[in-house]
Amino acid sequence: MQMVEVDAPVEGLDDTKKRVALTFDDGPHPKVTKQVLDILDRYNAKATFFMLGNRVQYYPEIALDVLNRGHEVGNHTWSHPVLPKLTEEQIMNEFTTTENAIISAIGQESTVFRPPYGSTTDAINAMIPRDVAIWSIDTLDWKHRDANKLVQSVKNQMHNNAIILMHDIHQSTADGLNGVLDYLTNEGYEFVTVSNIMPYVQ
Repeated sequence: MQMVEVDAPVEGLDDTKKRVALTFDDGPHPKVTKQVLDILDRYNAKATFFMLGNRVQYYPEIALDVLNRGHEVGNHTWSHPVLPKLTEEQIMNEFTTTENAIISAIGQESTVFRPPYGSTTDAINAMIPRDVAIWSIDTLDWKHRDANKLVQSVKNQMHNNAIILMHDIHQSTADGLNGVLDYLTNEGYEFVTVSNIMPYVQ
């Protein structure tokens, strides 16, 4: 995994802009992912989708739609296990089988990796041949399943260069997304992918 030293000067970084990375885990979903994509289109907002291999396998056309609409595709393992509880061989199998499904669906590799539950170790991160991206704001959309709470959660925790965790498998997340995008747009945030924001947060 490529890491960026915190103190290392990186040419071309603009710290004056307000930017945010929206991320969606555990898809693709045959209904909700499409709704999320349509909402993102309306705001010309780019996002990163961390996909499960066992869902990409069933919905390859939706994975391709995510890419074709200009979004980033990330690897989120095959079956959403707690990685530190697995052997090295099992961890790499989770990554590789998902990667094969993604390549089959969209014709290219994933660009980033997110461990399920954010549970990982330095050793695991070193094994994965991708930048590993966690999050800085957990909306808890998987827990409350309430569109109004989604917006409030973002407002309560928002900061520049935030990576926001949501899930494109819950209808309530799609229902609340317009409010999130309205708020962030009015606050002057630019919507970027995880790969674009990582140099500012590492």
